[in-house]
Amino acid sequence: MNIPQWTKPALWGAAVGGVVVAIVGFTWGGWVTGGTAEQAATEAAAQSRADLAAAICVQRFLAQDDARARLAELQGEGSSFSQRQFVEEGGWSLMPDREEVSRQSATLCARMLNAIDPEEVPVTEDGEIVEPGTVVEPTTDEPGAVEAEPEAALEPTSEPDAAAEPVEGDEPDAVQPAETDDAEPGAAAPPAN
Repeated sequence: MNIPQWTKPALWGAAVGGVVVAIVGFTWGGWVTGGTAEQAATEAAAQSRADLAAAICVQRFLAQDDARARLAELQGEGSSFSQRQFVEEGGWSLMPDREEVSRQSATLCARMLNAIDPEEVPVTEDGEIVEPGTVVEPTTDEPGAVEAEPEAALEPTSEPDAAAEPVEGDEPDAVQPAETDDAEPGAAAPPAN
C-alpha cells in the first residue's frame, strides 16, 4: 500500500496540535479530569449542607422564647470560637440525622446570628409575641452599609407639564392634551403621527 508523501507531516501536525490543545485546555481553558470534577462536586455538596444546617440553626435559635436575651448573650461572647461553642452547647446546630454537631455549620450559624441586631428579634412567651422586633437601619459606620439618600433628593425636581391635564378615570397616570384657543371646547385632539 502506497501512502502519499504529504500524510506524514499532516499526522505529525495533528498530533502536535492535539497536545497543544490539551495543554491549553487543561491549564487555561478550565478543563478538568473526572476525578477533579467529582471532588469539586463533593465539596460543593458538603458546603451546601453546611449552609442549610446553619440556616436551620438560625431558625431554631430565633424560635426560642428567650431569643433576644440569648442573642445578646451570644454577641457578648468575646471570640468567634466561644460563639461557636455557645451555639454547639445550645444544640441549635445539631441536625436530626447526626450525632455530632458540624463545626462548619455551627461557625456559620454563629456568624449569621452575630450579624442580627437583638432589637430586631421579637420577644415571645409561650409562642406568643409579647414585644415585636424593630427594624434597625444600618449605619454608615458598619461595613457594607449603604448611606440613605436625603429626602430632598427624592422629591421631583421639575414642575409638571402645564400643557397636560390629568384624565379622570381608572388610570391616574394618564394625561390628555390641554384645550387650546383654536380648538372647540371639549373637542378631541388630533392623533399624533
